[in-house]
Amino acid sequence: MKIFYENRNEVILLTILPLFFLYRMVFFGEIVTTNDELERHPINEWRDNYIEQYDDVPQWYPNLFSGMPSYGGYIYTNGDPTKFIRSNILFNPGLKIWFYLSLSGIGMFVLLQLFNISRTSALFGSVISAITPYAFGLINAGHLNKIFAMAYIPWVIAAALYFINSPTLKALLMLSLATALQLWANHPQVAYYTWMVIGFYYVWILLSSILSKTYSTKRSLYPLFGIIIGIAIALFMVSDPYVDIYKFQEHSNRGAISVLDQSGQTEAGTKWKYATQWSFHPKEMLSFIYPYHFGLQNTSNLERGAYWGYMPFTQSTHYVGLVVLIFAILGVLLKKPDRSELIFLVITILILITGFGSFFSILYKPFFSLLPFFSKFRIPSMIYMLLAITIPFLGAKGLDRFMKGYKDGVVIKKISYVLGGLTAVTLLLFMFGDLVFSFSGSGDARYDPITISKLQSARIELFNKGLMLAISICIGLAGLVYALTQKKINATIFNYALIGIAIFDIWIVNSEFMNIKPPFKMDRNFRNNTLVDYIIKDNGHFRIFPADEMGSNRYSYWNIESIGGYRPIKLRNYQDLMDARGFSRPKVLDMLNVKYVVTNKRINNPNYKKIKEVNGLYENKNVLPKSWIVGQIKDVNSQRESLMETLLSGFDPRNKAIVYGYRGSDMPEEVKGVVTIKTRSENRIELLSTSDTGGLLVLSEIYYEPGWRATVNGKETPIYQTNHVLRSVEIPKGTTEVIFEYDKTNWQRTRLLSRFSLITVILILGALFWKEQNKRID
Repeated sequence: MKIFYENRNEVILLTILPLFFLYRMVFFGEIVTTNDELERHPINEWRDNYIEQYDDVPQWYPNLFSGMPSYGGYIYTNGDPTKFIRSNILFNPGLKIWFYLSLSGIGMFVLLQLFNISRTSALFGSVISAITPYAFGLINAGHLNKIFAMAYIPWVIAAALYFINSPTLKALLMLSLATALQLWANHPQVAYYTWMVIGFYYVWILLSSILSKTYSTKRSLYPLFGIIIGIAIALFMVSDPYVDIYKFQEHSNRGAISVLDQSGQTEAGTKWKYATQWSFHPKEMLSFIYPYHFGLQNTSNLERGAYWGYMPFTQSTHYVGLVVLIFAILGVLLKKPDRSELIFLVITILILITGFGSFFSILYKPFFSLLPFFSKFRIPSMIYMLLAITIPFLGAKGLDRFMKGYKDGVVIKKISYVLGGLTAVTLLLFMFGDLVFSFSGSGDARYDPITISKLQSARIELFNKGLMLAISICIGLAGLVYALTQKKINATIFNYALIGIAIFDIWIVNSEFMNIKPPFKMDRNFRNNTLVDYIIKDNGHFRIFPADEMGSNRYSYWNIESIGGYRPIKLRNYQDLMDARGFSRPKVLDMLNVKYVVTNKRINNPNYKKIKEVNGLYENKNVLPKSWIVGQIKDVNSQRESLMETLLSGFDPRNKAIVYGYRGSDMPEEVKGVVTIKTRSENRIELLSTSDTGGLLVLSEIYYEPGWRATVNGKETPIYQTNHVLRSVEIPKGTTEVIFEYDKTNWQRTRLLSRFSLITVILILGALFWKEQNKRID
C-alpha cells in the first residue's frame, strides 16, 4: 500500500487518463457494434433470460451447432467470484474497460517501480501500457476478455519478480492471487504468454548465478519451488471453471484428434496451418514505426480491404507509439544495458521472432511441438501484446538514462542522430513510398480492378497519414529536447510534455478504432421479420439450417436452435461432420432435427417445401422428431468409421443407428414405439417412450460424454455416441421414463474448492498485512 500512497498523483492520473479515451462509452453508455459483439449479443440475451427464469447456471447451450457445453465451452463461464461485484459496480462496458485499462497502467507503474525507475519515467511507461492501441483495437473487435486478461500481465510479472527476489509467504500468496485473477479473465493464452516471460526471466537469473559462481540452492531453487507451489494454489482457486474447460478442450477442435486429418497434426492440438494463419510477416514490422503502413481494419471510416498485409485480416495494431520506441532505442544506444534492461531487450526480440510464426518458425515451431498446451493456441502475432509491457519498460529505462545525462553533448548528439535519421527516412518514404511499396496484398484477388485502384489510393493516403504523424512526433521531440538543453523548460515540464506528445501519438491511432454507437442500435440488428415470426410461432422441438449465414448467431437471439453458429471452438465430432460436408446430405439434416432451411437459393429437393408466404424459408417434410426408436445397430470401433458410416448415401437414421462402442443387448430389427418430450431445458431433458418391442432410443442432441448422464426408469444407463454426433440409450419394452441430465457434481465440487482456496488465501494475506502493519506501529 505504501507504493500507492507515495505515488498517489501518478496513480490518480493513470486512473483518469483512460476516461478521456472512453468518455462516450463510460458516461453515455455507447457500445461497439462490430461483428463479434453482434454475435455475442444473442448469447447474452439467452444467459440473462435463463438465469432469471431458472436461477441456475446453464451448463448447456442448445442454440448453436446443435448444442454445446456453455460452461466449459466459454459461452457462459462465471467462475470468477469477483465478477458479481464488478458487474454491479461497473454496470456498462465502458466502465469495465476503463477499470481494466487503469488496472493495467497502475500494474505497469508498480512493475517499473520494482526496478527503481524514477516516478516520471515510470509514469511515462505506464501511460503507454494503459492506453496501448492494441487494446483499443480489441475494444472495437469486441474481444474484451483479452483486454481483461492483459490488464493483469504487469501484476503477475511484478508479483513473480517480487517473489523471486524476496521468497516469502506473503509474496507467494500475492503471486497466486494475481495469477488466479488473470486466469479468471477467461483467456488462458494471455496467461500462458505471461508465464513464458516469467519463465525466461527466471532461467536467465538462474544461468547468470551459475556463470558468475553465485549459485546457491536457497537463492536459486527455493524461488522455483515457491513458484510451482504458487501456481498450484492459483490452480486450486481457478478449478472453477478450468476443470470444466479442460474437459471440454479434450473433446474440442483444439484438443481432440480429427478423423479427417491424415497428417497427425491434430493429435497435439490444432493443425499447423490453422494455428499459424495469423503469423506476422517481418516486413510488417515497419508498422511499429508507421502504424498505417499496411492499412488498418475495422476502423470507423474504411472498408475491410484497407489492410494489405500478410495475415488473412487484422482487427488491431501492434503499434505502441513512436515516442516510447525512440526512447527504448535511445536507452540501448546511450549506455550498455544493465541486467534487467538486457533481459527485457532479449525478451522483446524473442517475442518478435515468435510472432513471425510460419514466416520464420525458428522459435514458433519448437514451441508448437514441445511446449505443453502451446499447440492448442492460434494467432502467433497475439504474443505481441507483450510488447505493450516490454517496450514501455525499455522506453522508461531509456528516458531515465536520457534525463540523467542530457547535459552531456554525447547524449544530445545521439538523440539528434535518432530523430534526424528517422525524419530523413520518413521524408524519403513520403516522396518515393508509392514507388517502393505495391500497396496491394494477396487478398485483393477478390476485388475488381476499379476497386483495387480505389483501395490502393486509400492505402497510400493512410500511409502518408502515418508518415505525417511520425514527422510531427520527431519535430515535437526535437523541439522539446532543444528547449530542455537551452534551459527554456525544466526537467519536470519536459517529462510531462513528453508524456503529452506520447498520448497525442497514441490518441491519433486509438481514435481509428472507436467505432461506437448508442446502445439501442444493437437491438436494431435483431428486429423481427416475417421469417422469424413464422419460425417462432412453431412451438415444436426443431432446429433450423441457416444455409446462407452459417457463421451467424443471429437466430439464437429469438431462442431458435441452429445447426450453425459463430464460435472459434467447437466439439471435435461436430466440427468433423461439418468439414466432411455433412450438412449437404439430407439424411444428416433429418437426424439433426432440421425442420426449416433458411436460404434465398432455390432448393430442388421435393422433400423441402417452400413456405409461400415467407421469402427464403423451406420446410423439411422428412425431418425426424427430437427422439425416435430404432432396432438396427451397426457397432463401430473408431471415430473415423463412425463418421464415414454416418455419411454413407445408403444410411437411413430412421431405421438404423451407427453406434460407437455399443455394449448393450441385441435389438429386434423391427421396432415399434413413440417418444414424447415431457420437459426440456438446458440442463435436463425428460422423455417418455411407449414401445411394444423396446430398442435404441436416439435423441437428436449432441453427444458429450463428460457432462450428460441418463437414467431409464430411475436407473443410470450408458449413453452411446450415435450417428457420430447424437446420443442414444437402450430402452425396454413398455412405458419408459428416460431422463438426460447434465451432471453438475464435479462443477459443484470444484466451485467449493475454488471458493475455499480463495477465502483461505485472502484470510492469510490479510493476517500477514495486519501483522506487518502492527510491527510498523510498534
